[in-house]
Amino acid sequence: MKRKESTVDWLFYHSIIIMIGLIADLARGTLFFCPIAGVLVFLIFLIKNWSGFTEKKPWGGVPNIVTLLRLILLFMAPFIMHNRFNVAVLGTVFVMLDGVDGFLARRLDQITHFGGLLDMEADAFFCLIFSLLIAFEFPEIQWVLLAGCMRYLYKIVTTIWNKKAFTETKQKYARFFAGFYFVSLVLFFYVDFSLGKYIITIGNGLVLFSFAISFIDFFKIKSS
Repeated sequence: MKRKESTVDWLFYHSIIIMIGLIADLARGTLFFCPIAGVLVFLIFLIKNWSGFTEKKPWGGVPNIVTLLRLILLFMAPFIMHNRFNVAVLGTVFVMLDGVDGFLARRLDQITHFGGLLDMEADAFFCLIFSLLIAFEFPEIQWVLLAGCMRYLYKIVTTIWNKKAFTETKQKYARFFAGFYFVSLVLFFYVDFSLGKYIITIGNGLVLFSFAISFIDFFKIKSS
């Protein structure tokens, strides 16, 4: 139980630091501080939970290495953000590898609590980074950032409101919504804006609906 509470604390501070990076980048008008914040918090997480990283293999195991590779791809985003095709390819590789780490974890019997959490937070960071890339290219649809940072807002609000460790429940449809959202973030860079804005609107709508249900469930639990 103690380990679980420590993890929730890390997620809370992780979310705070990422959001500070987001605000700094919005004020600056380019992608810079958010990736740096990501490097910092994921490095802290890796060092703090080294025993979890090496639980199955001394060198971390194949699934964890794949997830770290996905994060490295995201840290490359500031260097290619002005080339839509390169961004699209980066996002495609990231999304394709998203299923690979989980498959390898099951196939190689290397499933760990650390690996699952790292994978989930890598996905959340992908959503934020690609939402920022879209917002910078088309400022008129900066509302995409709401869905992009919703994971972090949810963690901040539920942690502050709950005052202690809180275990969120996963909705059955959440995986489908998240999958469509990931694809919409990447597909946006393959098509022209007139079509892309509809695709990204649907993806954002599904994610916001999913989090709205999560917030409702959370406050129902708190009021009972």
